[in-house]
Amino acid sequence: MCLLFELEPHVIDVERVLLSLDLPLYAQRGIEVNGLCPMHKKRTGKEDHNPSWWINSETGAHICFSCGYKGNIYTLVADIKGIDYHEAREYVNDKEDMPIDALMKRIKELPEYIQAEAHPIGMSEARLAVYVAPPKIELRKRFLTVAAVEMCGVLWDEKNAAWILPIRDPDDFSLWGWQEKGARGRFFRNQPQGVKKSKTVFNVQILKEDAPLIVVESPLDAVRLVGLGYSAISTYGAMPSVEQVKIMRRAPRVIAAFDNDGAGQKASEEMRGHARKYGIELSYFNYTGIDVKDVGDMIESDIHKSIESARDMIYGKAAYL
Repeated sequence: MCLLFELEPHVIDVERVLLSLDLPLYAQRGIEVNGLCPMHKKRTGKEDHNPSWWINSETGAHICFSCGYKGNIYTLVADIKGIDYHEAREYVNDKEDMPIDALMKRIKELPEYIQAEAHPIGMSEARLAVYVAPPKIELRKRFLTVAAVEMCGVLWDEKNAAWILPIRDPDDFSLWGWQEKGARGRFFRNQPQGVKKSKTVFNVQILKEDAPLIVVESPLDAVRLVGLGYSAISTYGAMPSVEQVKIMRRAPRVIAAFDNDGAGQKASEEMRGHARKYGIELSYFNYTGIDVKDVGDMIESDIHKSIESARDMIYGKAAYL
């Protein structure tokens, strides 16, 4: 997870400050620590019952992906303590001598983060009626066709300038909810909160059982591929879950086209293990000689070439590195 806020050059012992604030922490993912949002009730009028707040234990940058509360360690202290920024700086500096063993033990004992999921809330297709077709200028930015967008059911939130990406039941294709993705800046939100997107895949309703299936991280990358004539699904930007892999088994062959970065390589390795376990014929999208992160940034000819030269998983890590 990438948090885009930066502190001043002074190195701050974030763990000591967290210990002094006694915040409710629930899980950790590397240096990112997850907990209940400390300002959720003040901002929304409701208590936070589904931890969506993350803080970087090295930089102090933090954000709540539910209510949007964000900032650095100084603003966090100021908001919680009800003091001004200058007083917050003094408070942070005063914590330098606090023992850290207690908090470090507490953080290390937190479980690895697992997305909390509730049962799908029954939804009507009418809930999508408030959204419109994506503007043509936004389609051009992403190299998306009108036909592909319509086929994938992608809509547009005019008020928030965000893509609306449906989340559907993998069996009857009924609407579970949707993912909102901001067109400008890093903004994601799932509606309703806790929707089981890890138990389905984006585009499940158009998955072809007689054609190779391309799996990508981003739903919009899947739309791009559909526009080029491929059967493509997305894991909604996450590591492939067991439920998602079982859906992929419907296709005769799977081509994993995860992002060309460290996280994508990790997802590729996970997928290799799943493929061996569930008997999937798996190949990997060939990024050789292409210096881009994902298919969304590639020209059409390179996409076709990378799919046609996809490498079989029998080559192990060499197939996707």
